[in-house]
Amino acid sequence: MARDNKINLTEGVIWKQLLLFVWPIMVANVFQQLYNVTNSMIVGNFIDTKALSAVSATNSITQLAQFFFHGVATAAGILVSHYYGAGKKDKVKSTIETALLTSLIVGAAFTIFGELFTPLLLKISNVSPDIYRDAEAYLRVLVLENVPVLLYNVSFFIMRSFGDSKHPLYYLVFSCLVNIILGVIFVRVFHMGVIGTALATVLSQLIVDYFALALLFKLDSDIRIDLRHIQLDTHTVIRMAQLGVPASVQNMLLAISNMVVQSYVNLFPYVAIAGIGVANKVSFWVQIPMQSISTIGTNFVGQNLGAGKYDRVKNGIKLCNLIATIITVITSLLVFIFAEFFIGLFDRNPEVIRYGAAMTRWTVFSFIPLTWSHIYNGCCRGAGNVKIPMIIAVMTQCVAKYVFVKVGMANSLNINIIYLSSTVAFTLAGIFATLYFHLSSWTREAHLR
Repeated sequence: MARDNKINLTEGVIWKQLLLFVWPIMVANVFQQLYNVTNSMIVGNFIDTKALSAVSATNSITQLAQFFFHGVATAAGILVSHYYGAGKKDKVKSTIETALLTSLIVGAAFTIFGELFTPLLLKISNVSPDIYRDAEAYLRVLVLENVPVLLYNVSFFIMRSFGDSKHPLYYLVFSCLVNIILGVIFVRVFHMGVIGTALATVLSQLIVDYFALALLFKLDSDIRIDLRHIQLDTHTVIRMAQLGVPASVQNMLLAISNMVVQSYVNLFPYVAIAGIGVANKVSFWVQIPMQSISTIGTNFVGQNLGAGKYDRVKNGIKLCNLIATIITVITSLLVFIFAEFFIGLFDRNPEVIRYGAAMTRWTVFSFIPLTWSHIYNGCCRGAGNVKIPMIIAVMTQCVAKYVFVKVGMANSLNINIIYLSSTVAFTLAGIFATLYFHLSSWTREAHLR
């Protein structure tokens, strides 16, 4: 890995290092979101609204694997950043090898599970008969992405742990362009319908894997991966499980909570399903800054704690929160004002736009407290505390959200309950994460404040 693509987070002016590190991650996250957004835009513009509804109805199901994979990748990144900051190169090498092998095993298991239980997952989600066929076809192809998605997520977190946030960006930009081109060709030229968009996504993600793995095989000689001697280290697997399983379980429960809410959404007319599905995709764009800076916070804390630079840790956390909050306020305001425009990019049906804009405006400003949750929880994970962030996220974004929807929908189907559920969950998540960070004895003892 070229030296000039690395940023040493343990040295230099903190805000400059953070900004140099964040912009490639932020842009990379934009292109990562383009995968799902591209599929919906192609389907909505080149097929029809019912096909868009089918794709939207599967969103929460596809998130099950993706959210779990994020936890696995986070664990690999935390370990590598700690060992790299402490100069333990043998541990870095062992962790990379173990993370890659684990990715193959876990990704394959999720693929088999997805193929076997697709009908059950669609039934649980209350997918209506008029869109079921497209939803099933789309989902069965898309589950083939599980291995490549987990591999490139783990690879990207490892690269960022070294301070390299540029290569993940380059690879995602290229693969997203491939995804768009193949998606349009498969749908417009070969008339493959929703299957075409899913297949384009899988193929483009395989391209990401090729470049990401090729780079990991070109690391410095003392940490370079050798396929002839690659092995699974049991101790590293256990340590990854300790760090990754709580985050993965948290993410899985969030996805299941979204599935439950989606099952209520799927009881509404298909234009409402499409509108709310598009609104959720638009909301991802507002969440990109907080997710990106949270990733930085995790790596920054990990490297600097490993190097014993505690004052730098505290100052870095404050700056991460400030930068993320400012950017989120600006993006939330823009999305609130231009909600109809963003929804209309996916589908020009006036009813889809009406439902989507309403969902967007009810939810968008709750991303500000959600930002605090992302930053504080990410920094705690960087210090090795994954359990409390999991508990906070599960209780607010899963339990509270489910109870709110369940009670609200008990008497009648009121779509405003759907709109408000995310607002309540995100706001609570921000409040409790902030209280824990500033009031707990653990964060002080861990040198985070």
